Amino acid sequence: MSNNNSSTNSTDTNSTTTTTTTAEPTNITDNLLQRCYETVLSDNQSDIVKYLMYFCGGWIIVWCLITILVNICHKNKGHQRYVHFYEELSIILLAVCMCILNFVFNHKSNICKFVAIFNHFFMCLTASIFFAEALFASSMVHGKSDKNGSIPWILYYIFPIVLAIGPTLATYFPEKKYYGTAYLHCSAISTVDMLWGFVIPVWVILTLAGLKAQLACIACDRQLPSQDIYQCYWARRSVKSLVLISQYIFSIWLMILFAAEHQKLYLFILVTFMTLLFGPALFVCHTYGHLNTCQKWAGSGCFASLYAMCPPKPSTYEKDKDDEEDEKIENPQEKTPLENEDENPEKQPGAGDSKEPDETSGNSSPKKSTQRGKGLDPTKHTESQKFYSWLTDSSNSGNSGDILFRPSVA
Repeated sequence: MSNNNSSTNSTDTNSTTTTTTTAEPTNITDNLLQRCYETVLSDNQSDIVKYLMYFCGGWIIVWCLITILVNICHKNKGHQRYVHFYEELSIILLAVCMCILNFVFNHKSNICKFVAIFNHFFMCLTASIFFAEALFASSMVHGKSDKNGSIPWILYYIFPIVLAIGPTLATYFPEKKYYGTAYLHCSAISTVDMLWGFVIPVWVILTLAGLKAQLACIACDRQLPSQDIYQCYWARRSVKSLVLISQYIFSIWLMILFAAEHQKLYLFILVTFMTLLFGPALFVCHTYGHLNTCQKWAGSGCFASLYAMCPPKPSTYEKDKDDEEDEKIENPQEKTPLENEDENPEKQPGAGDSKEPDETSGNSSPKKSTQRGKGLDPTKHTESQKFYSWLTDSSNSGNSGDILFRPSVA
């Protein structure tokens, strides 16, 4: 006897009846989401993908650890370094979720659900730390703070967590029925709204962080003497590299999501090449902004140019009284006509002087000379050179009044 739901086989042997019933699976759509993509990786390809992703996760973790150790050896400290350390820890946890756990527990629905939640959370957390870094660096570049930025330093560590929890919970509760149901990966499913809950918040946070960093990058240098030189040096370089490294890790995260969802082997290979470049890029961006490291590695070498330091700016030249006097000596003022007239003592007496016709013949009397000099300012003295020339002139040319009471040239 058989029907739509079960099939039964009966056998009678010595009054003994054995019945076997096989039930068809029910509610398949509740356990397995209907996929819109037909292609699925083969078993061999799936193994290759797992090994590639394990390698990518380990590669990112190793470079993060190398970055931490180098900064410890170079004694880079301060909140500018602690924010980067916070960032590196978040990237390590993100690499564990998206590259390792994402493909280890993809067939276990309950565990995969939690992996998807943490995968989303750590990506939001990493983006939020980049935003906090942009706020910190921007405030130092604009000279708004002498040290540790314009907001309390504790917010650089608490604010990213709060900002990451919001999008994670806001996506999970409306779309929780899709978490852990892909059976190919533990990430977002691209055919439902779960994808936009994963992608849009991260994209918005990174866009704001990049905008803040670029505005600080193109701003004028407003560093004040009272500011911490280590943090200012870090801030100027941090705003230049923040967009590159933040968009890079976001691109890797998105590429893994779509490669697993579409089951494309070449996309996983592309992710591997991107990860190979990301490790050294993270190392450079988190070390070349620290003054201690640049002072040690700015010498000769194939990578010395990455840590080359800008030449120091010339100090402002303040002028004092001595400098002003030196300038007067080097750049004398234009001479007055009177001084120009005095500079020609070799002039022949009577040769260059225009002789006005005498009103009376002979030398003028003292009365006329006195009357002619009554209207002159007593402070206007006779030019000594003219007077000496008149006395030594044997021709006795010129009137005494014209020499003794000659008005000075203004």
